[in-house]
Amino acid sequence: MKTLWLSLFWTLTFVWGGYSVGQTFDIATLSDQNNQKVSLAKAQKIMVAFDKASYYDIDQFLATKPNFLQTHNIAFINDISAVPSTILKLFIQPAMKKKSYPILLLRDIEASKKLNFTEGKITIYWLNKGKISKIDTIDSTQIGDYFK
Repeated sequence: MKTLWLSLFWTLTFVWGGYSVGQTFDIATLSDQNNQKVSLAKAQKIMVAFDKASYYDIDQFLATKPNFLQTHNIAFINDISAVPSTILKLFIQPAMKKKSYPILLLRDIEASKKLNFTEGKITIYWLNKGKISKIDTIDSTQIGDYFK
């Protein structure tokens, strides 16, 4: 009986939940703010912002740290799957094009469901050969302290 419950729990976790440690991070390629395809194959960390406030906090941090993403081998994903395309094209994407660092745009709502969303937080996936070795959810204002 215990085995049945554990099997059911893990099945539901994979169906309803986001990624977990040990799984392969299977979002392989995304477009950046300049519509250039970027592969996530070599990323060691993936940092995901889910809302405007989290994106803004990351943007403020990265503005003071040139080459931070490249130095730490981090792919920065902004989950824009819930943003209406008109708003994205007229306002958000033009503002992002001015940024000096790559912002990978997640537009696919199904792929977005795999991510570990917590409002007001960012999620950081640590990868080892494409497999998730660690998942951290932190307050977006603490990003500087997290990467010390």
